[in-house]
Amino acid sequence: MSPAVIATVLTVIAIVISLFLRHKKERTAQFKQIADRMGFLFYPKGDAALLENLAGLHLFSQGHSKKVSNLLRGVSGQRGVTAQVEVGIFAYRYVTGGGQHSTTVTQTVIAFRSPQLHLPQFALRPENLFHRIGAAFGYQSIDFDAHPKFSKKYLLRGNDEQKVREVFTHDLLTFFETEEGLSVEANGDRLIFYRGGKRIRPEDVGPFMEEGLRVLRLFKR
Repeated sequence: MSPAVIATVLTVIAIVISLFLRHKKERTAQFKQIADRMGFLFYPKGDAALLENLAGLHLFSQGHSKKVSNLLRGVSGQRGVTAQVEVGIFAYRYVTGGGQHSTTVTQTVIAFRSPQLHLPQFALRPENLFHRIGAAFGYQSIDFDAHPKFSKKYLLRGNDEQKVREVFTHDLLTFFETEEGLSVEANGDRLIFYRGGKRIRPEDVGPFMEEGLRVLRLFKR
């Protein structure tokens, strides 16, 4: 490879990196502006304590090289939630595999902590082919005979099946049957909501929070 070609390649790489860093900086600044408008605190590099508090949930047990960024944190006592609820909205990244076979997964997560929540540990996420294959080897989902559509669309697991079944009422199951790609996890007074591998744009924080609060209201007990 000639010096001219090498120089061209290095220049292109430098431009790509520069554009990526500029986009990342602009995105962080936009999240900061939104946090200010909402009256939330903003942590561009996340908060290590957050991962510790959510460590018991399935999402945060996956992979390695875990990282939280662009964390908006505050309290919401509006929109049909009668008690004040701690809210955290953030990007969460983890890596599976290693070397050339590694995969980075990033999603936007909204986490709630509410005195109105008294939930058994559970993890709900879209069911895929690997889950169905795993079922043949004992990796079972909590299914509902009266709601075959829900049982086909989602994988639901929890430490106490009976308590999880009590939480997932007819109305709750019907709601999830009409929705696509949702993931919800909970334990005690904590609940998280996300779409696996999906990040939101800064301008979508408001609608995403509304969607999360809608799910939260369904689980209030």
